[in-house]
Amino acid sequence: MIRDEFAVNTPSKTRAWIGAIVVHVVLIGALVFSLRWKQETPPVVMVDLVTPTSITPPGPTLTPAPPLPPPPPPPSQPSPPPAVKPTPSQLPPQLQRGDIEKKKEEEKKKKELDAQEKKQLEAERQAKEQQQRKDAEKKQVEARAKSLADAKAKATKEQQEQKQRDERATRERELAEKAAREADERKAQQIAAQQAAERSAREAAQRARAKAEGDWVGKIRGKIRGNIVLATEPAGNPEAVFEVNLLPTGEVLDARLLRSSGNPAYDQAVERAILKSSPFPKPDQADVFQRRLTLRFRPVE
Repeated sequence: MIRDEFAVNTPSKTRAWIGAIVVHVVLIGALVFSLRWKQETPPVVMVDLVTPTSITPPGPTLTPAPPLPPPPPPPSQPSPPPAVKPTPSQLPPQLQRGDIEKKKEEEKKKKELDAQEKKQLEAERQAKEQQQRKDAEKKQVEARAKSLADAKAKATKEQQEQKQRDERATRERELAEKAAREADERKAQQIAAQQAAERSAREAAQRARAKAEGDWVGKIRGKIRGNIVLATEPAGNPEAVFEVNLLPTGEVLDARLLRSSGNPAYDQAVERAILKSSPFPKPDQADVFQRRLTLRFRPVE
């Protein structure tokens, strides 16, 4: 009798549990969709949960029976099936319309947001490109300005260096010209001084020679005048000019009358005196000696 009761009650409990699980799944799905769409409140489904109980009919008093073997373990209950999301066709019409409208609105907003985002991205891209162009143009302008400034600075530096080179070359040329002029002046002064010294020496030598020659000729004329013998003094004071040729020893070779005094007696007296005065006295300086002399005589000197 006890075995029959267990055989009858076990399937009933299983069906009750399955029914309860299905009801809970339906409620949870309805609640989720109501929270998601929020279009209109779906109708509330009231479900009375009834837990089946085992009814044991009264029976006669049983006598104790021998102990039975332990009952077999209860069968494992199957895991609840996954929650099935109802399709739009399974939803109420009001939920279907609200969902469609909400989906359209969301798609519209999404498109607007996508378009706005795309527009904003395009604007940002254009602004970035414009800024990049401005930066590139600015860099080009700065590079050109720097290049021009560098070229100008280089040209200015080259001009300054060239100016300095020109000034240095001018100073060097002026110094060289000045040194050359000074050297020429010193050389000219030296030449002039040398020429003056030479001229002075020549003049001094000439004066000394003339003096020595005059002294020598004076000695000769004095000796000749001492040997002139006249019977009578000639009238006036005529001049007789003789050319006398001498030997290196001072001896007279001959005496030749170059210009007569006009008084033959005086001329002859002078010629005899010249020959008588041989040899002539020697000069004090050997270089003064001349082998041909021109001598002039007057009666009164």
